[in-house]
Amino acid sequence: MDPVIPIIAGLALVAGIIIWVVVMIDKKRTAAWEGISQRLGAGFTPKGSTLSSDFPFQLFNTGSGRKMKNHLQWEAEGVTVNLADYQYTVHTNTGRNRSSKTYRQTICILEKEGLDLPTTFMRRQMVLLDWVGGKFGAQDINFEEDPEFSKAFVLKGDEVRTPQIVGPELRQHLLQNRKAFKTVEMYGNAIMVNFGKRRNPEEYGDLVALVMPVYYMAGNKGSAW
Repeated sequence: MDPVIPIIAGLALVAGIIIWVVVMIDKKRTAAWEGISQRLGAGFTPKGSTLSSDFPFQLFNTGSGRKMKNHLQWEAEGVTVNLADYQYTVHTNTGRNRSSKTYRQTICILEKEGLDLPTTFMRRQMVLLDWVGGKFGAQDINFEEDPEFSKAFVLKGDEVRTPQIVGPELRQHLLQNRKAFKTVEMYGNAIMVNFGKRRNPEEYGDLVALVMPVYYMAGNKGSAW
């Protein structure tokens, strides 16, 4: 027998076990989200949600292989709450080396008819890269009266309206919770918070509790009523 055959068979077995474990973990996660949706009386789309096509958020235009899973949708205090798992893949090609990485995160989108928010994007600052970007004119809206916030985040958007939306209370809320999320985006009648990684379904209450104040603090200033 060719000595390579047992090695190949062993590798195939290991790969099969890994795939089976991943599938089982995903099924367990979907079941947990479905249970929460039933508890909340929420609509539930385990896979194939098209919510991302409704918004021109930067996250939804990043990478390839974009998928939204475990999408819950319900109404709370007159606001449509969307909670879901979202993933995309980034491919890199440096000479002969090709690689890809899939990013998986939980996101929350709040929708409210009548909102008219300026296109806004905010993320945690990456000191060296953003210093270089600043030298080449990359946008970063800063607040002279709030250097701590300006140092912690990169903020992009309408030079007039975005600073009005991101007021002192909202800046303080975001600073206090800076480790709990990766990005915040606003557009028209919607606000999205990307938590940067997949969060446990049991944490749904904490996730919504972090996002709702963003709506109250930014939405009241961005109302078209």
